[in-house]
Amino acid sequence: MKFYDREKEMEILRKATRVAIIGRRRVGKTRLVEETLKPITLFIPSEKNEALICRDWINEIKKRRYIPESLSTMRDIVEFLMEENETIFIDELQNAMKINPSFLSDLQRLIDSHRDAKLVVTGSLISMSKKMVEDYRSPLYGRFDYIIKLRELSLSTVYEIMRDLGYSIEDAVVMWSVFGGLPKYYETLEKFKVPVMDFIRMMFYEEPYPMLSEVMMMLKEEVGREYKVYFSILQAIAEGNSRMGEIASYMGLKSTDISKYIHALYNDYELISRRKDAFGKGKYRYYISQNLIDFWFRTVWKNYPKYELGQVEFSEEEIKRHVGRKYEQLVEQFAQNFVDFKIKNIGKHWGKYHGKEKGRESFEIDVVAVGDEKIALFEVKWSELDEKEVEREFEKLKEKAEAIKDSREKELIVVARKVKKKRKNVYDLEDIRNMAQKVK
Repeated sequence: MKFYDREKEMEILRKATRVAIIGRRRVGKTRLVEETLKPITLFIPSEKNEALICRDWINEIKKRRYIPESLSTMRDIVEFLMEENETIFIDELQNAMKINPSFLSDLQRLIDSHRDAKLVVTGSLISMSKKMVEDYRSPLYGRFDYIIKLRELSLSTVYEIMRDLGYSIEDAVVMWSVFGGLPKYYETLEKFKVPVMDFIRMMFYEEPYPMLSEVMMMLKEEVGREYKVYFSILQAIAEGNSRMGEIASYMGLKSTDISKYIHALYNDYELISRRKDAFGKGKYRYYISQNLIDFWFRTVWKNYPKYELGQVEFSEEEIKRHVGRKYEQLVEQFAQNFVDFKIKNIGKHWGKYHGKEKGRESFEIDVVAVGDEKIALFEVKWSELDEKEVEREFEKLKEKAEAIKDSREKELIVVARKVKKKRKNVYDLEDIRNMAQKVK
C-alpha cells in the first residue's frame, strides 16, 4: 500500500538530523521512517534483556554492513553506528526505560558528542514517550530538532485509500468508524479483500478474536497496573456516561475518587477528550478520543465473558448504531462545507422544551454550528430517508430551534446516509464524498 497524507512528516525526516516520533501502535511510525530513510533499525522489545537485544541488533546490522560482534551494550552499538555515519532508527525507545534506564543518559551523551549523527526515535506509549522527550527532567529533553505527534489519517485520506482498494464511501465511513485512521488495518483489509462487514466480523467476532487481545494489550501497557480503574472509566464513557458525576456514579464512587484518573486519561494518555456544549456552556463532557478504542469498549469489552466462553455473536445492527454515532462526528468535521458563515464554535447541544408534556422536557441536537450572526442545527441519521421522513426531521429540528433562547438566525440542516429526493439543506453521503475529494 502506498503512503497517504504523510508528505509533511517525510520532508521533516529527510531534512532534520534528530527526530522523535510519538504515536499509538498501528499509526504507521515504523513504516514511515523505514520507507523514507532506509535506516538501520534498532528495535527495543520490552520482553528481552539488554544482552539479547544487543545480539538481535548485531545480527540485523550484519545483513547490511560489518559490525564487531564484541559490542555488548546498546550504548556501544549506537556509538559505533554514529561513528560510521549511519542513519539510526531506534524503534520503541520508551522500552529502554524498563530494560536499562541509564541508556537514555548514554544516548544523550552520544547525541551531544556526535552532533551530525542522523537519529530517529519512536515511542508508542504516549505518556512515557512524552516524558522521555518533552519533560525537562529527562536526559533527552531538548535533544531533538523535531518532535512529531503522528496522528491518525483523516476521513478524506481514509476515503482515498478505500477508493483505491475498490470500496465505496459508505465502506470508508464504516471502516473509519471502527478502525479510525490507523493505516495498519487498511493494509490488512487490502490483503483479505473482503466486504467491510465481513472484515469486522473476522477481526472482532471470530476466533482467535485478534482485536480482543490486541487492544487489551495496548491499553494495559499504556495505563499500567491500575488498568482496572481506567478500563472502568472508559467503559462508563462508552456507555454514555459523559459527565464526571455520571462516570463516578457508574463506578459506585464519588467524583473526587476518579478526578486524578480522568486527568491522567486526558492529559497524560490522551485517551479521552472533553468538551462543553456548542455554546461553550455547561459542565465538561468526556469522550473516548480514538474510534478503535471507543468501539472496543462499546462492543467488545462489555462482552468479555462471552469471549472467554466462545459465545460472542456478531450483530450488524450494533455496528450500524456505532457508525451512526460516529457519523455525527464526521458531519461536524465537514460542517463548514454545509454553511455560508464562519463557524466559531461547534458541538452538541442539550436543552429543555418549555411547557411540554412529561417525558418531553429535554432534547439533544446532534450538531450545532455557531457563528457571529447565524446558528446551524444539524440532525444526522445513518439511514435512508424519504421525503416524509425528511419533513418529520425538519419539524423536530424546528421545535428544538424554537426552544433555544438565542436571537441569531437559525438554519436547519438534515444529513442522512442516503436521501431519496434532495432539497435545500438536505445532504447525504454523496455530498460527504464530494467534500472529502475536495479536501484532497
